[in-house]
This record gives sequence, structure tokens and C-alpha cells, in this order.
Amino acid sequence: MTYTYRGGKKLELAKRPDAFVARALPEALQRAGIADDAEQVSSASSRVRARAQDLDAMMARSRSLGPTHHAYQMADTGEDFLITDRVFVTFKSVLTNDQVAEFAGRYGLLLRERYTERDYLFQLTEHTGQNPVKLVVELTENDPRVELAENDLNYLVTKYELSPPSDPDYASQWHLHGHVFHPEVDPRANARCEAAWQLLDSFGSPEVVVGVTDDGCKLDHPDFDSPGKFAAWGYFSGTRLVTSRDVDAQPAGMYQAGANHGTSCAGVIAGEADAVLTVGAAPACRLLPIKWESQGPSLLINDSKMLTALGFVADKVDVLSNSWGSVPRFLFATAVINRLSQLAVSGGRNGRGILFLWAAGNENCPILHEADVDVPYTHGWEFANGAWRWAGPARTRRFVNNMVDVPGLMHVAALASTAQRSHYSNYGTGIEICAPSSNSHAYFRMQVAGRGVTTATGEAGLLTHDFGGTSSATPLVAGIAALVLSAHPALSAMELGSVLRRTAAKDLDTTPYPRTPAANFDPTPSWDVSPIAPFASGDFTDIGHADGSWSPWFGHGRVDAEQAVALALQLRGGGEAPAPAPDNRWTSRPGVAIPDNRPGGIVDVVQVDTAGQVSFVRVSVDIRHSYIGDLVVSLSAPSGHEVVLHDRAGGGRDDLAVTWEALSLPALRGFEGEEAAGPWTLSVRDEAAVDTGRLEEWSLELGVLVPPRTVFVEDAPGASIPDNRVAGITRTLAVTEVGQIAAIEVAVDITHTYIGDLRVTLHSPGGTAVVLHNRSGGGTDNLRAQFVSADVAVLQALAGEPCAGKWKLQVQDLAARDVGKLNRWSLDITLQAAAPATARPKKKAASKAKAPARASTARAKAAKPKRAKAKAK
Repeated sequence: MTYTYRGGKKLELAKRPDAFVARALPEALQRAGIADDAEQVSSASSRVRARAQDLDAMMARSRSLGPTHHAYQMADTGEDFLITDRVFVTFKSVLTNDQVAEFAGRYGLLLRERYTERDYLFQLTEHTGQNPVKLVVELTENDPRVELAENDLNYLVTKYELSPPSDPDYASQWHLHGHVFHPEVDPRANARCEAAWQLLDSFGSPEVVVGVTDDGCKLDHPDFDSPGKFAAWGYFSGTRLVTSRDVDAQPAGMYQAGANHGTSCAGVIAGEADAVLTVGAAPACRLLPIKWESQGPSLLINDSKMLTALGFVADKVDVLSNSWGSVPRFLFATAVINRLSQLAVSGGRNGRGILFLWAAGNENCPILHEADVDVPYTHGWEFANGAWRWAGPARTRRFVNNMVDVPGLMHVAALASTAQRSHYSNYGTGIEICAPSSNSHAYFRMQVAGRGVTTATGEAGLLTHDFGGTSSATPLVAGIAALVLSAHPALSAMELGSVLRRTAAKDLDTTPYPRTPAANFDPTPSWDVSPIAPFASGDFTDIGHADGSWSPWFGHGRVDAEQAVALALQLRGGGEAPAPAPDNRWTSRPGVAIPDNRPGGIVDVVQVDTAGQVSFVRVSVDIRHSYIGDLVVSLSAPSGHEVVLHDRAGGGRDDLAVTWEALSLPALRGFEGEEAAGPWTLSVRDEAAVDTGRLEEWSLELGVLVPPRTVFVEDAPGASIPDNRVAGITRTLAVTEVGQIAAIEVAVDITHTYIGDLRVTLHSPGGTAVVLHNRSGGGTDNLRAQFVSADVAVLQALAGEPCAGKWKLQVQDLAARDVGKLNRWSLDITLQAAAPATARPKKKAASKAKAPARASTARAKAAKPKRAKAKAK
């Protein structure tokens, strides 16, 4: 019988006649011609299969590469017993170093590890004279010094993956996973939360808190009933915010019958995985709901209440979800906008900012735009005398929303389960991302495909299968943001938003919906114009955003929990942003005294002359002072934004020689995204008497993202195109800007009654001819189009060519009868980035560097016509 010992007990083994184990990797065994299909069983060992008659010969050849042993199995179960060339030994008593050395020498062993005074790991050598199985038996049975001997084994183990939620209605939550097979559910539509949970090996972290402001939340709902699920809560009673910390707070005040919107939003965010009802995107994360007073479908909110709510959540949440708003005008007071901007940078539980998420709205209209046509922004129905009556939608040309300009605030659009834009979802400038939700016709006049969202509610049954709108899409993004923070808690709110945008999925259905059909009460529904130009297409285009291409319907794409969590884990493993280049370092050595106990203190300025957006800040100071607890040190950007670096800390310690960056001082992230060029100011104040000191030196390092140089030229000749003439007309635009082309957009405006007659060709200064339009379109009137290199393959041939020189546009009418004219054409060229010039520190103020001028042969840039490629925040 072959046996060994495990845990002091005899273990019967079976020697495999068809395999052996070698201390060599499969590649080495293959190169040596020993085996082509070896199986790696550890970081350094492989198992080799062999015919019984070849086993001994192959093992002999393998020993030239490394220790080689028979492969064993446990006799009773057949499980692998993958020995190594190492054994554990526990001695009965403590041995001296000499005694341990004598033991090792006796058996031809090398000492590898000493774990305690009696526990050791030894490695066999060719002088041992027996294999590890036999050595364990020898030591256990015959060496009086040994209490225990065991083989150091390899294991091939199964990875235990996180089990999906067993909540009974999880199977129907198509927006979280891809297990729903239904003709109206496209696999591209779900947010891939289940895959993200597998990556995290959890349902999120309870350290992450998501706030939600709405019409309340049923705190005793079974989907939120685990201990500590709510980090806090609060409800408005008039102008007072009653919070969970107040002695007179009543949990019942967080819910009123018929007001279930907030409960559903909370369920979408973080419904628990507890085998009851439904789950949310981040089941293990915590919630902080705020209840506005409500009246029917309306919330009663004002600017001062908003400031109160923001003040309460300022240091308690990581993400704040808001599924409410209004069109065509949504204008908070300046104080609210300023507070949102500040909290987006330095608020939150960790001082790294709050990610604000806002529903884009369900009116099938823009949220920020000055239109050329009247655009409907209501559904058109009125309820009167117990019946619905068509009154027609209200319309306007001006849509205003001052939250679009708040950095760190994202508007969320809705994606139907068909992977199309939800018909009702608002669109255009300001849309940052989209998420799966329901679908319905914005004017309730026709059927559109799409499933509702299953989540919690406060009504009978405690769940609904019909939640939706951008109201549902927004908390879903909030829950996924919480998963991303669970993966990488050190992300700032700005970085969190960037991760969501960068990983968003763009493989979506851009098919437009048909216009609203006629009815006996509305025979000519010509009012249905949305989505309007320049947002009429849902295609993704390059708008120069650092986080990738953008669509006016979908923003940067459909939120993808799996990819977002994967990127967060990658960023966490790879550290923070790279240090700035040495060229972007400015040093000042003023060597000036700091006036004692003077409020004004001293200021010192370095002039940064590198234009671009700040991506990284590091600041160092060398201050000689006999009591650093007197000092306040702050840094101000050219914009005036100030960050306190040192605030009377350190007590009576001497001298302040320290370097700050975002890892050690998260408030420095507040400079990210600001313009780098201009005066950066260090202020040092001594705010207590007696002790004095000097500012000897300080330095500033910046990571600067240099914006691409662009050139815009335009010609508006109003020139007739000769009918049926091969020569056509040729117009020339001269570009003086030097550089190589990275991307190009060509816009043409041609009036013609049969565009199938036309051929339009662009000739570059380098001699490349690109046919933009070649007699397509048949009898369609007028050719007004933008040709963008990101989408038009023939334009991509111009990449890398020189920009400077004469550009020509040839327009030919190659058939008789129909005529037209070239009204206008333009070039919008993005140049390849040049190597940054070395930036040198300057002590005295100088004006900011001017942006490169844009050439124009016909009109100024300010008069450039509106284009279909609109910038998103």
C-alpha cells in the first residue's frame, strides 16, 4: 500500500500509471520535446499525461528540467494529491540552529521557511534519495525529533462566484441582467449589473451612501428592512426639514399614501438581495432619502428648501439622485447653482465631491436649446368633466436649464428595452448618459414597444412592474455609480462621472420613431417635430470630449455596470493619475518674512503660461517657522478658486516642509478641469503672536490637458451652378494655420431641385480628392449636409495631411433641366496635437496665452451656422 500522513493520520494514496508532476511550466516541457499538452497545476509545476509504457522514460527526461515525481490520487475518492518538492515539519521541541542544520543535512534538504520556533518548510534536493511522499512517511514513523510531517500540496480549486439574487421578482428585472427572453427585450438594453456584482464579488459596499430626493420613501418596505439600510432620512414640514436626528422625527412622516415615486426610485437604486420581492442596482449600499412635500404629481420645492436639503446631505452621501424637474425652463437661484458646484467638488462623505444625477425629463423635447421651430413640450391632453380631451401640446422655441453648466452634474436620458431611445425621453445638449427604462408614446397617440421596470412601491403588493421614465433611468445610474465607488472608494465625483461616461455602451438602436399619426380630433399633427435638428439623429459623433463620442439621444451611451466596475478596479490597482511632466513645474524662492499675527500675511505668485485644463495638482512648500500651528497656507487658481492646504495644524512643531496632492488632500481635486494658464497664488498667514518665520520656497506641478487646435473657414458665395456642365464651379478657401489634420468636418448648403444631378468633391492642399456626394438622392430638393471624418470613410484619408494651403470645393451638375446654387460651405479642421512647449516659471504677472485664431474668408467664427454636432457637458 502507498500512503502518507496528513494531520498526523495515515492517508492511503494511489499512484497514477498515466501521469507525473514536474517542476516546470508547460512551455518549458514543450520546448524540451517532453509534452505538448501539459497542464499547469501551480505557479511553477505541471502535470504531464503519458502512456504507461512511456511513463518512466518521460519522467527521466523531465528530471533534466526540474524535480519530477509520480502523480498521486487519494485512494478512496480519486481526488488529486498534487505533491511538491517541499515538506512541512513540526518538531517536538525547539531545536538550535545547529540541530536544524544537522536535520536538513541528514535528509539532503534545504531550509526554506521558519514559521515558528518549531514549524519549518524544507525543500527536497537530488541528495534526498526518496520522493516527498516517502520522506513524509520516513519522518513521521522513524525520526524521534519530528512531531508532524506533511506534504506541501498544490490545489486546483473552483472559484466560488457570487450567487445571483434569489428574490422572486429578480428574474423579471430585465434592466439588471440578460436573462429575460422577450420579443421586446433587446440584449443591448440591460445595464449588466449582475456581471458587475460578479466582478465585485459582492452587491456593493455599505460604506457607499446614495441620496434620493423625491416624494418620500416607505422606510418599512421589505426591500429596505435590513438594519442600517438608511444612513439617515428627512422630510419637509413646511420650510423645516425634519431629520432622523431630530427628537420629534417620525418614520411614518417619510411616506404618504398614493406618493410612491420615491419608494420606487429607492428600490431601483438599492433594493436588497434578501429573497424578498425585488433588488436594486446596488443591493448592499445604503440610502438617504429626502421627502419633499407633494401635491398630486407635483413636488413643492423652492430655492431655500433646496439649499436646506443640500446642507443636510452635504457630508453624508456620495451620489444624489433626483428624478424631477421641469421644461422648458428650469432655473435655480444662483445660490443653489453655486452650492451644487461646490458640493460636486468638495462635498460628500469623503470630501471628494457628490455626483449629482438628474432626470432629463419625459417630454420628448430638448433641455437646453434655442430652436428654429416651435417644439412641443407637453403631451397635449387635458382631463375635464371626467374625460380626456385633446387640447394640443404647448410649444416653445426656447429651452433653458442652468444646471447643464454645473460640473459634476449629469442629466440622464431613458433607453427602452428595445435598445431604442424611449420615445418620451428628452434629448440634446446636456444629456450625459442613458439607462434602461420603460417606453411609451410621449403624446399617448400610438403604440411603441418596450417593457416597464419591476421595482418596489408602497402600494398593495409592494412592487410594480410598470415603473419607468427618466425617473427610473436616473436612480439606476445612481445605483451603478455606487457599485463603481464600492470598487474604488477613492474616486472623486468628477472621476466617477468620467468612469461612467468612458465605459458607456454605444451599440444602440438609432432608428427614429414615426411621427404622430392623424386623428379625427387632430387631422394634421404637423406640430410633431421632435427630435429636432441639430439633434435629429441619434448617431454618436466626436465632439472633442475627453470621455469619448456623444449622441444627442443617448449622451455618451447606455450605462454599463460591468465595464464601469472593471475600469474602477483597474484604476484602483494601477494607482492614481500619473504625475505631471517635469516641464509643468513652477518654482518660486521668495525668501521673505511672514509678518507675525497679521491677517493679510504674504502672497507669492507663479505665472503659468501653459494653456489647457488642469488634470493633476501637486504643491510643495518650505516654510521655516518656530510654531506651525500659527500658520494658514492656501493656494488659489487663476479663476480665484482657493484651497486651504494647511490650517493651523501641527501645534508647536518647527518648520513646514510638505507636499500635497489629491491623495493626501482630496480638496485639490477641486482644481481639476480649471484653466491652467494664469497666476497661481500661494498665501501664507501667521494668525497668532510671538513665533515668526519665512517662506523660503514653494513649487507647483500641474498636469495639463492641452485642447486640440482647430481651424474654421467658411465661404458663402451664393454662386449659381451651371446646368449640365462637367466643369461645374470651384470655390477656394485658404488656410494659413500650420499643422497636420486629425479630423475634419465639411458642411455644404446647396439649393437645388434635383440633388441626384450633383457631384460634390473636396480637394485638399495635398492633392487628395474626396467625393462627398455622387449623384445620390434622386429628386430630393436641396443638399444641406455635414460630412464628418469620424463617420465618412473617404474623409479619413485626409488624416495626417498638412492643413495649410488652398482647399477647393468643386460642385458639378451632370444632368439637364434642374438648376441650383452653392449658398455656403465650410471646413472645421482639428489639428493633431503638437509636442508641448517647455513651460518656464515666471514670477511677475503676464497676460494669459491667446487661443489660436480661426481663419475665415467669409465671416467671423461667431457667425458660424448651427451644426448638427452639438456639444454635451
